[in-house]
Amino acid sequence: MLVLLDLQTFDNFEDKTLSTTSATFGLLRKELISNLGMKRAKAFLLRYGWNLGVAHAKEVLKSPGPIEEMLNKAPNLHLQTGQLSDLSSERTLILDEDGKVAHISATGKWFDSFEVLEHVRNHGKSTHPVCHTLTGFGSGFTSLVIGRKVFLKEVKCRAKGDDECCYEMRLLEDWHDDMEMLEEIQLYKENNFIDELNFTYEQLLDQKNYIEKVSTFHDTLTSKLSDGDSIEEIVNTVHETLNIPVSIEDLNFQPRIFTGLDKEQFQQYSDDFHKSITKTKSGKIQISSYNKTFIIRGKLHNRIVTPIIVQKQTIGYITFLYLDKNIVNLDNDFMFIQRAATSAALYFLNEKTSYEALDNMKGYYFEQILLKQYSSKTSAIYRGYYLGIDLKEPYYIATLTAESSQLDTSKLDFLDKVIQSITRYLDMQSYKILITQYEHQIVMLFPKVEALQLKIENILKLLNNQFRFVQFRIGLSGESEDIETIDESLEESQIALRLNTDEQIVYFENASIVGSLINSKNMMTIRRKAQKELSPIFQLKDQKRDELLKTIYIFLLNGGNLQQTISDLSLSMSGLMYRISRIEKLLNKELRNPIVAYELLIMLDALRILGDIEV
Repeated sequence: MLVLLDLQTFDNFEDKTLSTTSATFGLLRKELISNLGMKRAKAFLLRYGWNLGVAHAKEVLKSPGPIEEMLNKAPNLHLQTGQLSDLSSERTLILDEDGKVAHISATGKWFDSFEVLEHVRNHGKSTHPVCHTLTGFGSGFTSLVIGRKVFLKEVKCRAKGDDECCYEMRLLEDWHDDMEMLEEIQLYKENNFIDELNFTYEQLLDQKNYIEKVSTFHDTLTSKLSDGDSIEEIVNTVHETLNIPVSIEDLNFQPRIFTGLDKEQFQQYSDDFHKSITKTKSGKIQISSYNKTFIIRGKLHNRIVTPIIVQKQTIGYITFLYLDKNIVNLDNDFMFIQRAATSAALYFLNEKTSYEALDNMKGYYFEQILLKQYSSKTSAIYRGYYLGIDLKEPYYIATLTAESSQLDTSKLDFLDKVIQSITRYLDMQSYKILITQYEHQIVMLFPKVEALQLKIENILKLLNNQFRFVQFRIGLSGESEDIETIDESLEESQIALRLNTDEQIVYFENASIVGSLINSKNMMTIRRKAQKELSPIFQLKDQKRDELLKTIYIFLLNGGNLQQTISDLSLSMSGLMYRISRIEKLLNKELRNPIVAYELLIMLDALRILGDIEV
């Protein structure tokens, strides 16, 4: 017959002590962590240990004695549970005049904690202490015995790689300066399951609302991009949507666009930011350190910064500025700033593609102008209008050369990079030019403007910074007003470079008389005349030819001064006289004849300028 006991009958049952193996308890820990998560499992184990300690303390209090004596029974009771092999502790206990505890604190060690063994076996090495049951046991036992809330904190644990498991014990009020421990103490409180479900639901709802807000933000930016809005309008949209000051900055964190602050305010926060970022000993910003989203906390403000990446290259940064220093948790805005950076990257990629298409069109058009492959002057000028260039206005032609002992500067890839750098820079200056590769050099058409020299100097500074192992030089033609003489202007720019091999910028206007007399109309005549007069020497083998040509040029340049020529050529007097005698025989001319010397010097200078000889 089945007998039903009244529920009150259970109150008379004695509390039983159950024994179990460490492996079984380890399995329970594993399931708790897997199903509840680490934080809730920790809370369960702390409360379990607390209740276990309280149960043992009740047994001790059945035969009460001095507080010190009752506390000393804790180690033996702890060992009886089988949770560790030994423990040691140093305790400070102060009683008031009524015999009540005024102060208690302790430090101690646990040896061979079963929780360490089971945690490492089931979960591997930990990042935090794991002896939660032992911590709860000591807290619960001591609290009941002394009649005041006491809590243990594990400060070292073998599960996380420490050499031993150590704890510290204090009264509840003595933990006020340890925020981490205060959070752990909250875990001892039992939570209603319904409350936890409500809390979880609220978290999920907050997350859902957050995701919806991010999605709406993303859709808004995408719509702006598809509408063809400018980058300024996109940045304004970000600011108006999030009510956060926003800026876009270059690789040196110099602002290009900002909104939400006036210029003076932004400069103040920009200075604060620059004082807070990592720099080298020389004061340069370590750009490689900022390739992911990061937070900078300055003295006056905080900010989130994330790179704008186009085709795997960082081209700048987008920044959210927080003027209220009390806003500590900035992580929630990471998704917003990353989507803003993606939108900016798409905008700049589209701009880059458009620029490249336009640059290719301009380059092809310019090459046709240089080769005079156009149907009429009028049609050529008309096409220039579409590309933002007015060829009716005065212009200059510049030839850019590049030399390097470490790079092949004749490769198309290298020349393309140089052209892109120049084009981007001048676009930022709102100065439109024509530029193209032409016979392994870079040729540019500069419309006449004020401060053209400064613009050319800045171009060279830009190139010198970007291509550190390359020496760049620019030859600039004289002013021209007719595109039909563009070939002459091109020659002038190239002649200017050959006339002066020292300076970075060479002007044809500063060329010698000989150089200025040479143009496309007389170039072939000069070349034929010179080669005819010097034919006997040109017919010699290369080494002998070059040797004699250099001797003539230096001798005539020195006005026939033998001593100076000997010094310049590093020859003996007999060696020089032998060469002069041979030259005079080959040419059938007397080099000391002023008219002969003058004509020969002009011919050699012309051939040098034309690039036919090197002397």
